[in-house]
Amino acid sequence: MKKVSVIIPVYNMEKYVESGISCITEQTYKNLEIIIIDDGSKDKTYLKCLAQADKDRRIAVFSKNNEGPAAARNLALRKATGDYVYFFDMDDYLEPNAIERLAEAMEKEDCDLAACSFSMYDGKKITRVIKKTDGVYDADEARNAYAVHLSMYGDKGIQGAAWFKLYKTGIIRENNIEFPDLRKSEDDVFVARYVSCIDKFCIISDVLCRYTVNTYKRFWDKYPFDIFDTAHTSTMCVRDIVFGWNRNNKDAEKRIFDEYFKKTFGSFCFLFNPKLKLGKKQRKERIEEISGTFMSDIPQGYTNAHAVFACMQKQRYNAVYMRIMLHIIRHYFD
Repeated sequence: MKKVSVIIPVYNMEKYVESGISCITEQTYKNLEIIIIDDGSKDKTYLKCLAQADKDRRIAVFSKNNEGPAAARNLALRKATGDYVYFFDMDDYLEPNAIERLAEAMEKEDCDLAACSFSMYDGKKITRVIKKTDGVYDADEARNAYAVHLSMYGDKGIQGAAWFKLYKTGIIRENNIEFPDLRKSEDDVFVARYVSCIDKFCIISDVLCRYTVNTYKRFWDKYPFDIFDTAHTSTMCVRDIVFGWNRNNKDAEKRIFDEYFKKTFGSFCFLFNPKLKLGKKQRKERIEEISGTFMSDIPQGYTNAHAVFACMQKQRYNAVYMRIMLHIIRHYFD
């Protein structure tokens, strides 16, 4: 039985430690090493992780200065000794057979990557299930026509978050694959870098992961900074990687920039985070700056049906401001 390294970055997650770690220690797949990197937590997260490590010798806990989840995961990757790597977020949930099913799929299909279906949870109920379609894919063919794999919410999607996939440690090491130095949207770049180096991947329809969806308040607590630069950088990195596979794939180009618009919309919303301490004038100025960067980044002829995009095109920044403010009021507690 091959060893799986489960990598868990944590920051101020003390209330999730026991339930999160139990998701891993109670997996039916037993040959695990569990690497927890405390990213400079200010609460009791580190101490609670140490207490859990005392109960299970497979757990190793390390502490570092706060630099974000990308740096924490990169540190854990350097320490990993497993054949496979699984990335877990402490506030999420894994079915007990999740790692077993992913590892079985990797072995059965002789794949370099395995992805699964997942559900979305708002803290009270499951709000959406992202059901994948079973399939095995030649990576060269997939990279050439990558549009169907670009959205993590699509039935063949493998991009996006790192946590619904299993990876080979050897491929990561041999190709020096790391998470980029970003505090948000780093997963997308890592996955694209990894997909560049594989021969075959598989997708299984089993719903094995449950992702905890963040309200705006929780997002703002988690990312108390202007997030647009991370959206811009991650998009440009993914674009360059995917264009390197097939520059003429217009469907993939459209999906990349549709995702960029979603991230840009989200960055407008983040300007209303009280922790940024921005006034109305400062928010409007930043909306204009972000809009200018976005419009200069998108390819000629790009279109989007969203009303905010139309306002950005027409440089109606007051209208963008009002639409974003109303959106936040409506969805603050979603």
